[in-house]
Amino acid sequence: MAPNDNRRIDLYPSGTQAGVDTLLHSFSDSSKSLFKQRKSLLTFADYLALVQKSPRALIRNSATYLRDVFDHFGTSGETAGRFKIFDLGTERHVPIIGGEPVQKEFYNILQAFVRQGVTNKLIMLHGPNGSAKTSTIESIAHAMQVYSELDEGAVYRFNWVFPVDKSSSAKLRGESGPIGFAKTAMEDSGQDSYALLDESEIASKLISEFKENPIYLIPAPTRETWLRNWISVLEGCAPGDVDLPTHILLGGLSKRNQQIYENLLNAYDGDSAKVLRHVQIERFFYSRQYRVGISTVEPQMSMDAQEKQLTMDKNLANLPGVLQNIRFYEAQGELIEANRGILDFSDLLKRPVETFKYLLSTIERGMVSLPSATALLDVIFVATSNEKHLDAFKTIPDFSSFRGRFEFIKVPYLLRPSQEARIYDTDRAALQKSYEILPHTIEMLCVWAVMTRLKQPDPEVYEAQLRGAVVKLDPRNKIRLYEGQPLAGIKSSDDHQLQELRNQIMAESNGSVVYEGRFGASPREVRQILYRAAQTSRDGMVGPTDVFRELEILVKDRSVYDFLQFEPRGKYHDAPLFLKMIQDEFADIFETELLASLTLVEEQQYEQLLQRYVENIVAEIKKEKIYNPKTSSYEPANQNLMRELEKVLGISGSVEKHRESVLGRVAAWKIENPSAKMDIAAIFPDFLRKAQDHYYEEKSKVIEAAQRAMLATGMPDEKSLSDQDRSLALTGYTQLEKRFGYSQRAARASLKFLLANRKGRLKK
Repeated sequence: MAPNDNRRIDLYPSGTQAGVDTLLHSFSDSSKSLFKQRKSLLTFADYLALVQKSPRALIRNSATYLRDVFDHFGTSGETAGRFKIFDLGTERHVPIIGGEPVQKEFYNILQAFVRQGVTNKLIMLHGPNGSAKTSTIESIAHAMQVYSELDEGAVYRFNWVFPVDKSSSAKLRGESGPIGFAKTAMEDSGQDSYALLDESEIASKLISEFKENPIYLIPAPTRETWLRNWISVLEGCAPGDVDLPTHILLGGLSKRNQQIYENLLNAYDGDSAKVLRHVQIERFFYSRQYRVGISTVEPQMSMDAQEKQLTMDKNLANLPGVLQNIRFYEAQGELIEANRGILDFSDLLKRPVETFKYLLSTIERGMVSLPSATALLDVIFVATSNEKHLDAFKTIPDFSSFRGRFEFIKVPYLLRPSQEARIYDTDRAALQKSYEILPHTIEMLCVWAVMTRLKQPDPEVYEAQLRGAVVKLDPRNKIRLYEGQPLAGIKSSDDHQLQELRNQIMAESNGSVVYEGRFGASPREVRQILYRAAQTSRDGMVGPTDVFRELEILVKDRSVYDFLQFEPRGKYHDAPLFLKMIQDEFADIFETELLASLTLVEEQQYEQLLQRYVENIVAEIKKEKIYNPKTSSYEPANQNLMRELEKVLGISGSVEKHRESVLGRVAAWKIENPSAKMDIAAIFPDFLRKAQDHYYEEKSKVIEAAQRAMLATGMPDEKSLSDQDRSLALTGYTQLEKRFGYSQRAARASLKFLLANRKGRLKK
């Protein structure tokens, strides 16, 4: 078709135009319904009626509102007190993993603001890069947005509306005529507010950039009396006993709004009802994107609040004569946008100190000085900083002044791989569209990352009799301790002592400058490793071996990563050693899964054997007898069974002390799990592993043959396999996929790694 061809183009296939029209009409109807339901525009009288019904909700300041946001969504009920707003996550629906202490501390600070009736401190989230400081603030802001869309979260501001005079033929001329106080069509109709006029009847509309609460349009003494009376009725107390928040008893209008109010009041001979008919109440919704009540100050050198005089504005030209003598200024900037909400200073300490010194007085007084006036603020001030900039900030002479105006909240890296792994759920989903992600890939990467973040415990902090156990706590077992798992490779008595010390060990470095979680591999670096492992994969799979390959490259580049520059202490701060540890651990894990998949023995058999062993120990120590179902009689403890199993477990030293420790572990588990059935695997994972090792050593030749058969399956060598070996190999592959999620090629790759790197039960 030529460019100048004016023939009509049918954009809709036959029959679809009506369908689209129906959709648009339906959309329009639902939009209008929602507008009315939300009470988006109100007269001042309608607004006062809402305040009378819910005074506490509609006079909240920003601190109380944000506290109520936390309370509305509630907690998960866990002992750590996790707030659900962090499960709601950011606007991109990314939840905040872990961080419960940070959440609780933030909430407690809000509670303090509410009790004091004033927001007089800046909340500073500080921690290493990538520790979710900004995401935490974004999650809080997103919760504010969601809450403001609910009835209980409604917030209102006001505009000044001035109608076209009835005497002006504005529509005929296509312009707005001068307005004053001539009798209008609205007055003829008996209405008492200009708030709901059609836009064609409005000559001028002034929006309050500070979003002040409309309740401040009522003079303070009258405001206090009304609120006391309304609240006393709802709360069943005397008006004098009503506890009103401090901010509601003060003046809250900006200079411009105060001037408009006073000039109109003079023009109407003191008739406040006629002044308030110019007030249009508008419901607003918090928005980070559109900077409504939520704003971010980036770390560039710029003013956070300024104002300009309005001169050529059409709204001003159409104002009534009584307002023409006012010099109108418009306040702008992030501080103004964030009023009645939250202001985030991103990486605050990257800015020169001189650019934010004004915060000292602004936060303390709750107001900011502008060229034409002093503006009252109702803002929650938050900021983020990394530790390097905070350390430098603490050395400047002015730090003591800032310290009294800042509330510091430490945001460390996560120290539990199970939590860390959840950070990468979206990355896993994205990679799975193009790659096969092998089991334990992200798990092993997260274990390595968390080990780089750990500090060696200081034995001197603990009582003398506990220091021996603390010294034995290596990075991998420290992770197990934090995860609430049994420790590996240490005596049961040491395990028990360390489990008792868990909370103390976790809190050991809290008061230290170099706290645990301040250093180490960041989630950003972990994510980069994962994606590089995918990019360099040659077979369409991303597995632990791909991660190991990338880590081998990374640990050699000490100049790039700060955490690689620490000198090893014991087994801590040793990234190459951590790599070797996770390689061995994956070999052990896959070995266990493989042996279970070969179904050479029923797994419950070991637990049943250990169950009998424990029952016999209990009977031996308590001088009781055990019921034998085979003989239908009660018999003494079976000494032969206990001795044989203790030989398998490699018990040395006093057998009596060992048996007492077994009984102690059972008792400790029952105290923590009073209503649960005894779980041998959970209480004695080390015993279970040793029993399995013993059996597999006896079956080593059969297992090695099965492994060779699995590697030969699908290859030319498969022809030489016996039917029995082929069947066993097929069973192994089938069970590995069914029970553990390995495809055949993933299982083959993992088996090759095991045979090349294993150090565990099977010897090559």
